Amino acid sequence: MDTLSHRPLAGADIPAVCGFPRTAEELYFLFPRAVWPLTPDQIRASLDSRRDPTVATVTADGRERVVGYANYATFEDGRTASIGNVSVDPALRRRGIAEYLVRTMIGRAFDHYRLPELTLYCFNTNTPALLLYAKLGMTPVALETRVTPQGDPIALFKLRLERAG
Repeated sequence: MDTLSHRPLAGADIPAVCGFPRTAEELYFLFPRAVWPLTPDQIRASLDSRRDPTVATVTADGRERVVGYANYATFEDGRTASIGNVSVDPALRRRGIAEYLVRTMIGRAFDHYRLPELTLYCFNTNTPALLLYAKLGMTPVALETRVTPQGDPIALFKLRLERAG
């Protein structure tokens, strides 16, 4: 794959991001409050309560392609932030894009904002994401019970990473 880079989300990126979840279940994992199918209006509405919406891109033949998206779902200056909406183009999954995006968000939280910790939430059935977050040093600190859109109980892990030093 071409070299990954990142930049702030632009309005023109939103339709591509809407195509990342392939199913209602995937959408629930990455954006529990959204309604299937994900629409540009839902993303635009969420931006009022999010911080640093970021896209991962690849450039080939002079054309940039949006291949991933993430943001801070919550942010408390000087205290903590929570990474949210981590999503990747389904045609390019398992190629390091999610890891690149999460590392980017971790780096910004610790190096730019100087936060002492970072958190995120992940459902127990999202095994690839849980394994990625463990690889990056995030550890479970809480477990909440949620209910899926189908009415089934599901476990939501809260994971945390503390800034080194």
